[in-house]
Amino acid sequence: MYEAIMMRLISNLKNAKLIQVALDFINIQDAEKVAIQAIKAGAGIIEAGTPLVKAEGIRGLKRLRELNPNGIILADTKTADAGDVEVEIAKAGDANIMTVLGIMDDATIESAVKRAHELGLLVQADLINVRDVIGRAQELKKLQVDIIGLHVGLDVQKKRGISIVDLKNEIMEISNLNVIISVAGGLNKDRIKELVNLPINIFVVGGAITRAHDPFKATEEIVKIINA
Repeated sequence: MYEAIMMRLISNLKNAKLIQVALDFINIQDAEKVAIQAIKAGAGIIEAGTPLVKAEGIRGLKRLRELNPNGIILADTKTADAGDVEVEIAKAGDANIMTVLGIMDDATIESAVKRAHELGLLVQADLINVRDVIGRAQELKKLQVDIIGLHVGLDVQKKRGISIVDLKNEIMEISNLNVIISVAGGLNKDRIKELVNLPINIFVVGGAITRAHDPFKATEEIVKIINA
Protein backbone atom coordinates (compact mmCIF):
# COMPACT_ATOMS: atom_id res chain seq x y z
CA MET A 1 0.00 0.00 0.00
CA TYR A 2 2.68 2.49 1.00
CA GLU A 3 4.71 1.84 -2.14
CA ALA A 4 1.78 2.74 -4.38
CA ILE A 5 1.16 5.95 -2.41
CA MET A 6 4.82 6.93 -2.67
CA MET A 7 5.06 6.21 -6.38
CA ARG A 8 1.95 8.27 -7.06
CA LEU A 9 3.34 11.21 -5.09
CA ILE A 10 6.73 10.96 -6.81
CA SER A 11 5.05 10.88 -10.22
CA ASN A 12 2.92 13.90 -9.35
CA LEU A 13 5.93 15.89 -8.14
CA LYS A 14 8.08 15.03 -11.15
CA ASN A 15 5.39 16.31 -13.50
CA ALA A 16 4.56 19.47 -11.61
CA LYS A 17 5.74 22.92 -10.67
CA LEU A 18 4.54 23.71 -7.16
CA ILE A 19 4.83 26.46 -4.60
CA GLN A 20 5.88 25.29 -1.15
CA VAL A 21 5.10 27.78 1.61
CA ALA A 22 7.66 27.63 4.42
CA LEU A 23 5.93 28.37 7.72
CA ASP A 24 8.95 29.38 9.77
CA PHE A 25 6.99 30.42 12.83
CA ILE A 26 7.42 29.41 16.45
CA ASN A 27 3.73 29.07 17.29
CA ILE A 28 1.01 27.25 15.44
CA GLN A 29 -1.50 30.09 15.63
CA ASP A 30 0.64 32.34 13.44
CA ALA A 31 1.34 29.45 11.07
CA GLU A 32 -2.37 28.64 10.76
CA LYS A 33 -3.27 32.14 9.59
CA VAL A 34 -0.84 32.01 6.68
CA ALA A 35 -1.48 28.35 5.87
CA ILE A 36 -5.21 28.91 5.44
CA GLN A 37 -4.64 31.75 2.98
CA ALA A 38 -1.86 29.97 1.09
CA ILE A 39 -3.93 26.81 0.64
CA LYS A 40 -6.86 28.83 -0.70
CA ALA A 41 -4.53 30.58 -3.14
CA GLY A 42 -3.19 27.31 -4.58
CA ALA A 43 0.01 26.49 -2.69
CA GLY A 44 0.91 22.91 -3.54
CA ILE A 45 2.95 22.06 -0.44
CA ILE A 46 2.61 23.37 3.10
CA GLU A 47 5.86 23.21 5.04
CA ALA A 48 6.19 23.07 8.79
CA GLY A 49 9.44 25.01 8.94
CA THR A 50 12.23 23.89 11.23
CA PRO A 51 11.38 26.46 13.93
CA LEU A 52 7.75 25.30 13.88
CA VAL A 53 8.71 21.62 14.08
CA LYS A 54 10.95 22.36 17.05
CA ALA A 55 8.40 24.54 18.82
CA GLU A 56 5.16 22.66 18.10
CA GLY A 57 6.30 19.17 17.12
CA ILE A 58 3.80 16.49 16.21
CA ARG A 59 0.88 18.60 17.44
CA GLY A 60 1.76 21.37 14.99
CA LEU A 61 2.10 18.95 12.09
CA LYS A 62 -1.28 17.42 12.87
CA ARG A 63 -2.88 20.85 12.91
CA LEU A 64 -1.51 21.63 9.46
CA ARG A 65 -2.89 18.30 8.26
CA GLU A 66 -6.31 19.28 9.60
CA LEU A 67 -6.12 22.45 7.54
CA ASN A 68 -4.86 20.63 4.44
CA PRO A 69 -6.38 17.13 4.64
CA ASN A 70 -5.75 16.10 1.04
CA GLY A 71 -2.65 18.15 0.33
CA ILE A 72 1.09 17.66 0.77
CA ILE A 73 2.68 18.42 4.13
CA LEU A 74 6.44 18.65 4.49
CA ALA A 75 8.14 18.46 7.88
CA ASP A 76 11.42 20.38 7.61
CA THR A 77 13.15 18.30 10.27
CA LYS A 78 16.64 18.94 8.80
CA THR A 79 17.66 15.65 10.35
CA ALA A 80 21.33 15.41 11.31
CA ASP A 81 21.35 12.07 13.15
CA ALA A 82 19.02 9.21 14.08
CA GLY A 83 17.29 9.44 10.73
CA ASP A 84 14.88 6.60 11.40
CA VAL A 85 13.68 8.16 14.66
CA GLU A 86 12.94 11.52 13.10
CA VAL A 87 11.02 9.81 10.33
CA GLU A 88 8.75 8.48 13.06
CA ILE A 89 8.09 12.05 14.21
CA ALA A 90 7.11 13.14 10.70
CA LYS A 91 4.92 10.08 10.29
CA ALA A 92 3.18 10.66 13.63
CA GLY A 93 2.36 14.17 12.42
CA ASP A 94 0.94 12.76 9.17
CA ALA A 95 3.49 14.48 6.95
CA ASN A 96 4.21 13.28 3.41
CA ILE A 97 7.83 14.42 3.22
CA MET A 98 10.63 14.89 5.77
CA THR A 99 14.05 16.44 5.28
CA VAL A 100 17.58 15.36 6.08
CA LEU A 101 20.76 17.40 5.87
CA GLY A 102 22.61 16.28 2.78
CA ILE A 103 25.94 17.17 4.38
CA MET A 104 25.55 14.48 7.04
CA ASP A 105 27.02 10.99 7.02
CA ASP A 106 25.60 8.48 4.55
CA ALA A 107 24.54 6.29 7.48
CA THR A 108 22.07 8.95 8.61
CA ILE A 109 20.69 9.36 5.10
CA GLU A 110 20.34 5.61 4.65
CA SER A 111 18.59 5.25 8.00
CA ALA A 112 16.07 7.96 7.14
CA VAL A 113 15.40 6.69 3.63
CA LYS A 114 14.92 3.09 4.73
CA ARG A 115 12.43 3.93 7.49
CA ALA A 116 10.64 6.61 5.47
CA HIS A 117 10.04 4.26 2.57
CA GLU A 118 8.77 1.59 4.93
CA LEU A 119 6.22 4.09 6.25
CA GLY A 120 5.29 5.71 2.95
CA LEU A 121 7.13 9.04 3.33
CA LEU A 122 9.46 10.72 0.87
CA VAL A 123 12.86 12.04 1.91
CA GLN A 124 14.27 15.35 0.75
CA ALA A 125 17.98 15.98 1.17
CA ASP A 126 18.71 19.63 1.91
CA LEU A 127 22.04 20.68 0.38
CA ILE A 128 22.44 23.74 2.61
CA ASN A 129 26.18 24.39 3.19
CA VAL A 130 27.24 21.55 0.86
CA ARG A 131 30.17 22.84 -1.22
CA ASP A 132 30.06 20.32 -4.07
CA VAL A 133 26.32 20.21 -4.61
CA ILE A 134 26.54 18.32 -7.91
CA GLY A 135 28.80 15.60 -6.55
CA ARG A 136 26.76 15.21 -3.39
CA ALA A 137 23.50 15.12 -5.36
CA GLN A 138 24.91 12.22 -7.38
CA GLU A 139 25.74 10.36 -4.16
CA LEU A 140 22.32 11.10 -2.66
CA LYS A 141 20.54 9.69 -5.69
CA LYS A 142 22.43 6.43 -5.15
CA LEU A 143 21.20 6.50 -1.55
CA GLN A 144 17.64 6.65 -2.97
CA VAL A 145 16.76 10.11 -1.69
CA ASP A 146 13.54 11.21 -3.39
CA ILE A 147 14.01 14.98 -3.61
CA ILE A 148 17.16 17.09 -3.91
CA GLY A 149 16.79 20.47 -2.27
CA LEU A 150 19.15 23.24 -3.32
CA HIS A 151 19.11 25.78 -0.54
CA VAL A 152 20.93 29.03 0.18
CA GLY A 153 20.44 29.64 3.90
CA LEU A 154 19.30 32.90 5.46
CA ASP A 155 22.65 33.66 7.08
CA VAL A 156 24.51 33.14 3.81
CA GLN A 157 22.00 35.33 1.99
CA LYS A 158 22.60 38.13 4.47
CA LYS A 159 26.39 37.83 4.65
CA ARG A 160 27.19 37.14 0.99
CA GLY A 161 24.25 38.83 -0.71
CA ILE A 162 23.33 35.82 -2.81
CA SER A 163 20.18 33.80 -3.36
CA ILE A 164 19.19 30.54 -5.00
CA VAL A 165 19.13 32.37 -8.34
CA ASP A 166 22.94 32.24 -8.24
CA LEU A 167 22.84 28.44 -8.57
CA LYS A 168 21.27 28.19 -12.03
CA ASN A 169 24.14 26.14 -13.46
CA GLU A 170 23.99 23.67 -10.59
CA ILE A 171 20.22 23.31 -11.00
CA MET A 172 20.67 22.40 -14.67
CA GLU A 173 23.42 19.86 -13.89
CA ILE A 174 21.43 18.16 -11.15
CA SER A 175 18.35 17.96 -13.36
CA ASN A 176 20.28 15.47 -15.50
CA LEU A 177 20.02 13.00 -12.60
CA ASN A 178 16.27 12.73 -13.20
CA VAL A 179 15.39 13.63 -9.62
CA ILE A 180 12.75 15.89 -8.13
CA ILE A 181 14.35 19.31 -7.57
CA SER A 182 13.36 21.78 -4.87
CA VAL A 183 14.91 25.23 -4.58
CA ALA A 184 14.92 27.58 -1.61
CA GLY A 185 16.68 30.72 -0.53
CA GLY A 186 15.38 34.25 -0.84
CA LEU A 187 12.69 33.43 -3.40
CA ASN A 188 10.09 36.04 -4.29
CA LYS A 189 8.02 36.59 -7.41
CA ASP A 190 10.80 38.40 -9.28
CA ARG A 191 13.41 35.74 -8.57
CA ILE A 192 10.97 32.98 -9.47
CA LYS A 193 10.48 34.65 -12.85
CA GLU A 194 14.23 34.14 -13.41
CA LEU A 195 13.99 30.47 -12.54
CA VAL A 196 10.58 29.38 -13.79
CA ASN A 197 11.85 27.96 -17.08
CA LEU A 198 14.46 25.78 -15.39
CA PRO A 199 13.73 22.10 -14.55
CA ILE A 200 12.55 22.87 -11.02
CA ASN A 201 9.61 21.06 -9.45
CA ILE A 202 9.24 22.85 -6.12
CA PHE A 203 9.77 26.54 -5.39
CA VAL A 204 10.04 27.14 -1.65
CA VAL A 205 8.84 30.59 -0.60
CA GLY A 206 9.07 31.88 2.94
CA GLY A 207 9.08 35.53 3.89
CA ALA A 208 7.71 36.78 0.55
CA ILE A 209 4.46 35.10 1.60
CA THR A 210 4.58 34.75 5.37
CA ARG A 211 5.52 38.40 5.93
CA ALA A 212 3.27 39.77 3.19
CA HIS A 213 0.42 42.10 4.12
CA ASP A 214 -1.89 39.78 2.19
CA PRO A 215 -0.55 36.18 2.12
CA PHE A 216 -3.41 35.07 -0.15
CA LYS A 217 -2.55 37.63 -2.81
CA ALA A 218 1.20 37.01 -2.49
CA THR A 219 0.71 33.26 -2.95
CA GLU A 220 -1.74 33.71 -5.80
CA GLU A 221 0.66 35.97 -7.72
CA ILE A 222 3.46 33.42 -7.48
CA VAL A 223 1.19 30.51 -8.40
CA LYS A 224 0.17 32.40 -11.54
CA ILE A 225 3.82 32.93 -12.47
CA ILE A 226 4.73 29.25 -12.32
CA ASN A 227 1.53 28.22 -14.11
CA ALA A 228 1.86 30.75 -16.93
